[in-house]
Amino acid sequence: MDFSKEILNVALNMSMEFGENWLKPIHERLNKKYPEISSENLEKINSICKEVNKFANDYVYESGSVINQEISFVDFNIFKDDILLKYSWISKNNLNRLYNQSCYYAMK
Repeated sequence: MDFSKEILNVALNMSMEFGENWLKPIHERLNKKYPEISSENLEKINSICKEVNKFANDYVYESGSVINQEISFVDFNIFKDDILLKYSWISKNNLNRLYNQSCYYAMK
């Protein structure tokens, strides 16, 4: 099943939440917003979000460099172009958040 850009972006946004929902599955929260989505499809959407987050985190981590003890990350526009080649449905807001979180995790 193909999912709408709206649903995928809401789900991706949920998957990047900090606080009490940090790194928790999104099934329950997504089901409250979209009760018509089956359990099977909730699992598929959760898997897509995990895949996107892992891809972005790995991309930023592997593209970064350290020069004179200064961390340098891949330029956002390069990141954006490469991410959108693989996941064309991601919104501008989610791209920004995904990049910022990936940079944060790469520093850890």
